[in-house]
Amino acid sequence: MSADKPTPAVYRRRRLVALVALLVTIALLWWGIAALVGSGGSSDPTPTPTAAAAESAPATTPASEPTPAATEEPTAEPEPEPTSEPPAEPQACTPAQVTVTARTDAEFYGADAQPQFSFHLANTSDTPCILDVGTAAQEFKVTSGSDVIWVSTHCQVDPASQLVQLEPGHEQDAPAITWVRERSTPDTCEGERPSAVAGGSYYNLTVTVGGISSGPTIFVLE
Repeated sequence: MSADKPTPAVYRRRRLVALVALLVTIALLWWGIAALVGSGGSSDPTPTPTAAAAESAPATTPASEPTPAATEEPTAEPEPEPTSEPPAEPQACTPAQVTVTARTDAEFYGADAQPQFSFHLANTSDTPCILDVGTAAQEFKVTSGSDVIWVSTHCQVDPASQLVQLEPGHEQDAPAITWVRERSTPDTCEGERPSAVAGGSYYNLTVTVGGISSGPTIFVLE
């Protein structure tokens, strides 16, 4: 015996139940989507303060940063202009500054010729100095080996000092004096003096001025 087929009314009830279930499912899905959209997708929504609360809250002004006090830059004091010191007073000349050169007017003298002696001064330094060039500070000396023949100061009359300032590079020639070809000693100023040996004899002349001495200058008496 075959099973009974459902009647048309049963089919309609089944379709109606299925339709109602579908509608319920769609409604649940829509409610869930609406809930998520309304909450902004956050599961822990933060309450928004109301306008009244915002008005009652005291306004806060950001603290202004302190303005650093202006500091004055130190003013550089003008440097004092260098003052030129007055030049030092010239000191007495030394052999390192001044040279003395003994001079004769010839190298060979005949039997009747009288030698003329003089000297030359030169300041070879770069500073001025003071030198006594007077007759009191001059000495002419004639020697032959170790034998002193004649000295200008042995019987000098009225010697005088004469201080001069020798500038750097300054040169000066002294007036000449005459030697009468005789020997001298301090004890023979009033009497006769013996003549110096001639006949081709060699002699040395040295001159000292203000304590500065020259080297020897050679001459010959015929």
